[in-house]
Amino acid sequence: MELKEPAKLRGIVNVAVLDSDGNEKANFEVPNTIMNAGIKVVTGLMLTDIGEDAFDYLAIGTGTTAPNATDTSMVAETYRVASTGSQETDSVTDDTAQLTTSVSITSSGDITEVGMFNSSSTGDMMARTTFSAVSTSDGDTVNLGYGIILS
Repeated sequence: MELKEPAKLRGIVNVAVLDSDGNEKANFEVPNTIMNAGIKVVTGLMLTDIGEDAFDYLAIGTGTTAPNATDTSMVAETYRVASTGSQETDSVTDDTAQLTTSVSITSSGDITEVGMFNSSSTGDMMARTTFSAVSTSDGDTVNLGYGIILS
């Protein structure tokens, strides 16, 4: 067996924006920053005695400040929704924790950030990323796929 040292967490987010007729307005992938609080929760989830909450929520927002590992919240969160989790394979079987969800947009504006959380409000932030503004309108859908890979 080959040992993989050092192991690290890294993530990638897929953002797809569809208009109210289902036409694609944007579709891209962007890397993210893993937060210190996220690392704390991951190590806590490995231990029965700690009892951390798993990450099950994705959020979008309008913040443009670059992510920093010490961030504990998004800059300007506008939507947070429950997501569906699965394990995916990058290079080793089931090495990726994947959350997917769809956000129904109810007012026009740009989105510029995405984050992963372990609570429907507040909670710990696992990771966050920013990207160039994507314009959304009432009736649009933002589909998110957020993968955290342990490699």
